[in-house]
Amino acid sequence: MLIELVILDIDGIMTDGKKTYDLAGNVISKTYCDKDFTAIKRMRAAGLKVCFLSGDNRINQLMAANRNIDFYYARGKDKASFVDGFEKKYSTSREKMLYLGDDLFDMNIMKMVGFAFCPKDAPNIVKEICPGNIIDRAGGQNVVAAMVDELLSRRFIKDSTLEEIEQLDKLETF
Repeated sequence: MLIELVILDIDGIMTDGKKTYDLAGNVISKTYCDKDFTAIKRMRAAGLKVCFLSGDNRINQLMAANRNIDFYYARGKDKASFVDGFEKKYSTSREKMLYLGDDLFDMNIMKMVGFAFCPKDAPNIVKEICPGNIIDRAGGQNVVAAMVDELLSRRFIKDSTLEEIEQLDKLETF
């Protein structure tokens, strides 16, 4: 298999990057695209490992726990510094890793992995790292789902069955 581990940024990928704050300045809500969660189950059912790498752990970490998806907190760290640990934890090589991100903080890790993807509303400097791998969706508009369709059409991953996806769905606790 060309891809063994999919590493997903969250804000600007699964959300449109907008956050709601309370009067104390705390993030209290975001909106995620549910089809992206089905796409993640689709990848996992097909044998891929999937994890989140995000600079926001207040909401995203709990969401990941409810969905049984590994979460790594990158605030104040270069996301590229996680690659060596991912190789060990997931028993794979960086050449078989895919990273989907949308912002300047994602650039270094994108340069280190075998496959780098971004949505169409990423800054041009990020798009330059992803030639041929720009998903024709803006962040929060089912970017992960569109990427899975693209990976399937290129035969980079195999598809899963509805039964396999439903089994993973039953494990979620949200």
